Amino acid sequence: MNIIQLQYFVDSAESGSFTETAKKHGITVPAVSQSISQLESELEATLFTRSKKGIVLTQDGFKAMQYTRTILTNIRNMRNELSKSKPINTGNIVIATIPGMVSLVTDTTITFMGIYPHINVQLLEGDNTAVMNQVMKGEADMGFVSLSRESQDDSFTWEPVIRGEAVIVVNKQSPLRFLPAITGSDLHNEVLVIYKDAYIERIAAELIAGDSGNRIALTTNNTQAIMQMVSRGNAITIATDYIVTTMPEKFKNGVVAIPIGKYRKYPNYLWRITKKDVEVSEIIKEYTQHLYANLE
Repeated sequence: MNIIQLQYFVDSAESGSFTETAKKHGITVPAVSQSISQLESELEATLFTRSKKGIVLTQDGFKAMQYTRTILTNIRNMRNELSKSKPINTGNIVIATIPGMVSLVTDTTITFMGIYPHINVQLLEGDNTAVMNQVMKGEADMGFVSLSRESQDDSFTWEPVIRGEAVIVVNKQSPLRFLPAITGSDLHNEVLVIYKDAYIERIAAELIAGDSGNRIALTTNNTQAIMQMVSRGNAITIATDYIVTTMPEKFKNGVVAIPIGKYRKYPNYLWRITKKDVEVSEIIKEYTQHLYANLE
């Protein structure tokens, strides 16, 4: 029995597929299947019921899963504890982030690796839910999510990075650019492209309610696609102001962000999340300080 076998077991149970586990780890499906079979042999228990539709945990599998999660968590904690005795110029960082922060995280990583060239950084991209899942499962050391205070989950330690407000983002040639603030009545016959996020979708629905001339043409997690359409003048979007601030210059220079006055009392926050009761390593603390500096 080894750590890799236990990780394959957890990943297979969560995905319900040896194929997905193989893709995640860059190995073959037979290799995953063989590893699980060896684990079952060592435990003298059948962990999965196998069929053409996939795999399902058996009763013994559920019991084994509880122990396996504890084992893997203890191993991560042990590694974090041992890493404190190592110089800060070595180690690994796995960061999960929402797409809107990729540019900032990339710039921070370039600066950080220039100072600590022997530190390896891995970046995982996903929506708020995906980021939280990756941190919860220990696949990421920390994550960056955009949520209101009311959305906090007690499973994490939440550190506010920056407070943000909703803005309308338009092309620099749009007539809307002259307005000091936007209301729903200012939007008529506008095409919106929006980021798939509950906070943004709620604001969009309220702003265009009752005006049949407005429509949401695209909802996506691809921020680059959204900003391409806005910068070309094909549409407008709704975003949190700090997301606009951290956009690549090629997009930022072609757009204008206008406050949505009504929503100033409903702020959103960029949070750094880490798993609760897991001590943050010195490497993570150092990286976070560099990211904060890039926001100033």
